[in-house]
Amino acid sequence: MFGWKTKRPGESPAMVESIAALDGLLITGHSGLLAGTCIASTLGWKPVEMLRVGDKVLTFDNAMQPIADIQRESLVVPDTGLPPRYRPMRVPEGALYNRRDIWLMPDQGMLIECEAALDTCGDPYAVVPARCLRGFRGIAAGIPPGTFEVTTLAFRQDEVIYVEGGLLAYCPQPRQLLEDFGSGRGQVYDTLVGPAAQFLVNCLIDDDDGDALGGNPADVPGLPRGPIRPGRPMAPNPFG
Repeated sequence: MFGWKTKRPGESPAMVESIAALDGLLITGHSGLLAGTCIASTLGWKPVEMLRVGDKVLTFDNAMQPIADIQRESLVVPDTGLPPRYRPMRVPEGALYNRRDIWLMPDQGMLIECEAALDTCGDPYAVVPARCLRGFRGIAAGIPPGTFEVTTLAFRQDEVIYVEGGLLAYCPQPRQLLEDFGSGRGQVYDTLVGPAAQFLVNCLIDDDDGDALGGNPADVPGLPRGPIRPGRPMAPNPFG
């Protein structure tokens, strides 16, 4: 998942930035969050491209956790376009609690909570790739304009983080961090693909259950309510 290629001076652990073209196998299995997507952190709702190694991000299970590593890629759509299976997924404005379109890479894991997951996996929570959300409340594959940057966050263990629109994004511990920091907790959530993932999403579509995929960002616990430091206001909440 992580291609550790270059290091930026002064960043430790590594922050990787690479340039890739979206053609063929280069984007197979690609996950991550597009630039502009806001993440819940100790600094409030902060665009993912502004986060740095060591910044603390609000997680679903373990409160604020420091980012252990970051990968950033600038992706260029080839002139020939993209096959549908490689296209990012667009969550249209208002589909959930989002006040603007949100883009997700096709294999970015998203946490859902529903009775169908409980019946199928024995746990009400499961992770499905974003591409399986096609058809739910207008979510569809598309192509963002021009070149776009994708950021993938890594922690010392598997984490689920709060993303704008009420979404919960899965950030699995990559192999390099397993070697650096030990085994951690291991995989906490069932990660489904193929028919199993599509079955759960079809259940959400049938029930039109938006709360299964996220909640109101205004209700997210643990975010600062005031300025981070005197005279320097917190970044505005994009959700009002």
